[in-house]
Amino acid sequence: MAINVIKEGNPILRQKSLPVKDFDKKLRDLASEMINYGKSVDNCVGLASVQVGVKIRMSVIYVEDDWEVMINPKILFKDESLSSDWEGCMSLNEGNLFGKVKRPRKIAVEYFNEFGKRRTYQFEGFYSHLIQHEIDHMDGKMFMDLMKKPYKLYTDKELEKIYEKK
Repeated sequence: MAINVIKEGNPILRQKSLPVKDFDKKLRDLASEMINYGKSVDNCVGLASVQVGVKIRMSVIYVEDDWEVMINPKILFKDESLSSDWEGCMSLNEGNLFGKVKRPRKIAVEYFNEFGKRRTYQFEGFYSHLIQHEIDHMDGKMFMDLMKKPYKLYTDKELEKIYEKK
């Protein structure tokens, strides 16, 4: 399967994904293809299966120098304190548009890997944003939905200029 990332405007991105029931070779092959795609693109740190046209609760995420498969995730805990961070999306201008989003600074998540093994981890900062971003995709939401001014997006070049001034 060649990975083709679906772009914002396609109605599938706004639909809820279905829970995974079968942890079979087909699922593992899809996860592998998504990881290979993520490795081939400079700015990809996460990709939900719905973004490649498969409406199941699965994503691949780049965490601490390795790719992880996250299936049927459930947030167990959300910190009350929020952090604000830049988020982009592969379904929006090839991942080169970014907006500032506030989310819980720390979360605990339970999920399964591609072999059906249950995992529970705590994430904070950037990784907390990443996990919540991917779970939002599974729920039919995009990061712009959380922005006060969703029209205020910045290209990667504009962000570089902002950080050069600091």
